[in-house]
Amino acid sequence: MFKRYTTLFLLVTSLISSHLFAEPLKATKGPVFTDYGPVFKVPDSDIELIKGFKYKVLFDVAESAEETFNLNRRIESVARFINMHAMNGVALTDMDIAVVLHGSATRDVFSQKAYQERFLDDNPSLDMIEQLHAKGVKFYLCGQSLYFQQGKKSDLAPQVNLALSAMTISTMLRAEGYSLIP
Repeated sequence: MFKRYTTLFLLVTSLISSHLFAEPLKATKGPVFTDYGPVFKVPDSDIELIKGFKYKVLFDVAESAEETFNLNRRIESVARFINMHAMNGVALTDMDIAVVLHGSATRDVFSQKAYQERFLDDNPSLDMIEQLHAKGVKFYLCGQSLYFQQGKKSDLAPQVNLALSAMTISTMLRAEGYSLIP
């Protein structure tokens, strides 16, 4: 009986220690954005990506980071989307991505000058927005949010298009076949 408990104890201990000391999975950045968008490789996914599928995606971003010196992680999700799909063989030309910003996320698309004037710091999301835009991502800002916050079009980074409202541009993009990722 002692032998049975000893064997059971060794088996359980082995299972627990192999789980505790197993190499944890690590998120990686890239292949498109090496400064933003960490993702995990998922080699055992049950769903295969469709070859040649065109991803028309609309990201709705209404919130900013709590602190003005922090990167907007909701915008970083766009870099994650691109990195994870590129990592799995989807060409950039098969990703048509638009980002509609409103609410507190309005500040994230201010130019460096406007951001510094308002928050006395550099815009932590601006470099990421510039890199995303360089890869074809389109940015739209809600005009209602901008003017509600006493901003003006000249406060915006040049990569950003000003829309009448987030509701308006979202409706238009969805009518063009974009799938909403809230």
